[in-house]
Amino acid sequence: MNVYCRICYIFVLISCFMLTTNDILNFAFTHKVFTRKEIIADLKSKNQIGSPGSLSVQMSRLLKSGQLIRKERGIYKLPDDARKDFSVVCSEEMRKINQQIKTQFPYIDYCLWAGSALLSYMHHIPNLNLLFVEVEREVAESVFNFINADSSKRVFLMPSLTDFERYISTKDAIIIRPLISESPLQLVEGINTPTIEKILVDIAGDVEFSFLQGSEINHVYTTVFERHSINKNKLFRYATRRGRKEEVEQLLNANKL
Repeated sequence: MNVYCRICYIFVLISCFMLTTNDILNFAFTHKVFTRKEIIADLKSKNQIGSPGSLSVQMSRLLKSGQLIRKERGIYKLPDDARKDFSVVCSEEMRKINQQIKTQFPYIDYCLWAGSALLSYMHHIPNLNLLFVEVEREVAESVFNFINADSSKRVFLMPSLTDFERYISTKDAIIIRPLISESPLQLVEGINTPTIEKILVDIAGDVEFSFLQGSEINHVYTTVFERHSINKNKLFRYATRRGRKEEVEQLLNANKL
């Protein structure tokens, strides 16, 4: 029993280390330059840190690996050329729907992601509680009927701009959308999710992101390019498939990206 408890304790420590390390880097990308007190307060407010001592261990590792730089005593920043890979955070709801689709529709292509993936790149934070289920157009209605029958949330099938503005907007919802063939996807925790290149193209014209206009979409593009390495060939290839290459090029040129 003691051995079992010890193993569990070690497992919890390892899990906390991984979570806290990611949160340190996420905080750093958001705040650019920050103090030790600021990050402790932020992590404690989210119940993501057990003690300042545990944070010291993670910070020390990040400093030694060059992922963080000590600007001066108690003040830290990211390296000037810092970039991290983008990946969607998989929620319990996404895992559940993923398993349902895999079981009920084992041969279709699909991807899942939440609109909240955009929040950290935005200047004005909307109530973006949307879960996107993108599937082959031929089976979209079947997937809609299946998910709608089992969901406590409202489910919409390929809503128009009018539908979105009248019935969805800032409310919780699941959106069933057509998956464009050859969409750039990546596996995260065994779930097909969009790459950042796909998201950048989608937000440039999809009705669900009609609120991203003017300075807001410019801010999103600029922030994404600051934080992540973007494959422009992949970006333009998908933009071409969606008939949005010109719009995407205009956004890149306007923001000198």
